[in-house]
Amino acid sequence: MRKLGIILLSNIITLSMIAGCSQGEQAAQSKNDTGTVESGKKETAKVNEEPVTLNLFAGQDLSDDLWNLLLHEPLKKKYPYITVNIVKKGKGIQDLVAGGANFDLYTEFQGYLGNLIQVGLLEDITPYAKKNNIDLNRFDPIYINALKEYSDKGEVYGLPYYRQANALYYNKDIFDKFGVPYPTDGMTWEDTIELARKVTRQDGGIQYYGLDPEHATRLAFPLSLVILNGKTNKAEINNDQWRKVFQVAQSMYSIPGNIPKKTTDLNGGGIVRFMTDRNIAMLATINIIDRLKDASTNGLNWDMVQYPSYSGMPNVYGMVDFAVIGATKTSKNKDAAMKVIEVFTSDEVQLLASRKRPVPSPLVNPEMKTQFAADIPYAQGKNIPAFFKSTPAPAPRFSDYYTNGRDILNKYYDDFVLGKKDMNTALREAEEELNQKIGELSKK
Repeated sequence: MRKLGIILLSNIITLSMIAGCSQGEQAAQSKNDTGTVESGKKETAKVNEEPVTLNLFAGQDLSDDLWNLLLHEPLKKKYPYITVNIVKKGKGIQDLVAGGANFDLYTEFQGYLGNLIQVGLLEDITPYAKKNNIDLNRFDPIYINALKEYSDKGEVYGLPYYRQANALYYNKDIFDKFGVPYPTDGMTWEDTIELARKVTRQDGGIQYYGLDPEHATRLAFPLSLVILNGKTNKAEINNDQWRKVFQVAQSMYSIPGNIPKKTTDLNGGGIVRFMTDRNIAMLATINIIDRLKDASTNGLNWDMVQYPSYSGMPNVYGMVDFAVIGATKTSKNKDAAMKVIEVFTSDEVQLLASRKRPVPSPLVNPEMKTQFAADIPYAQGKNIPAFFKSTPAPAPRFSDYYTNGRDILNKYYDDFVLGKKDMNTALREAEEELNQKIGELSKK
């Protein structure tokens, strides 16, 4: 009997051990299902870590040095089996796709997402983000909500990786030359235009320009205006809000001597003239700190203040304006593509971009603001907080034909500024041509 008891006890212990092992495996499996990284998951990951090369369409491009700093090097540290091939945009995504190019990833300005929609490259990345433990709550919701505007179902086609911040840059030497006080934070457009009158003049054979607003759409963004309705693709410019934009432009360009010599500079040439010619007293535009290195070295004595606001809309600048990185619908390597997105939008890389590039981050982490431009020598001592005193206006969905619409609007804006057309005629004819052009394009 004693021998039989020992045998039974031994069998019970053995069965208990087997059951324990089975329960342990089930527990490990359960943890894996909830996303906790356990040994079982590591083994699976190793099986999937076959070398893979992904093609990224660089609609928003970077220098080779910045691609290395912000993508290739961090990616190599965390996922060494993934390589990303950067494809320059050339004539555009439609041309590349028509030529047979395949992409796993893209970067693009959110206003140009329509170009990718037209060639069928976008889909909701939310399930892939969840699968790869990418927390969308790390991003300021104003940018995620702007992305959702592109889908009737509120889908998210990509993630923001940098955002714009507007400012009023000024040349201190011009103000010193004419004994005029510098601009200050909190000015309205009326304040800024009045100040521009005092520094728009010719001296020593040089024409000095008081204020350059870059282009028409830059003036329109704080009012959340679009050229074409993002859902109907119908023109929306012959209205009082766009008249307000044209009136502001008229006020600044009616200052004698403030219209640039080259009419092509009415739509974007001011940035180069501010940096190289150094004859613009104030430039109202987006973040250009990353472009001011050479100008600063060559003697541009600049600083910045808060972007001018429309009366009754204090502390509002621009529109929600940002760049997106996403995985394409046609990619056969979605998990690898999402790992690239994970790295590119990580706190570590975003902080590098904020400190060294420098561009503002769409993450809610406050360090992105406090450390902005910290590693940029020529930005030290500048009024960097001016970037963060205003907030962007909400952004509606941009039309799939936004770039076409902008080109037509610019033509009529130029005619108005140069006195070739009155305001009502310019806006009416622009809207007519826009609707005709988009109607033709939509039939192709």
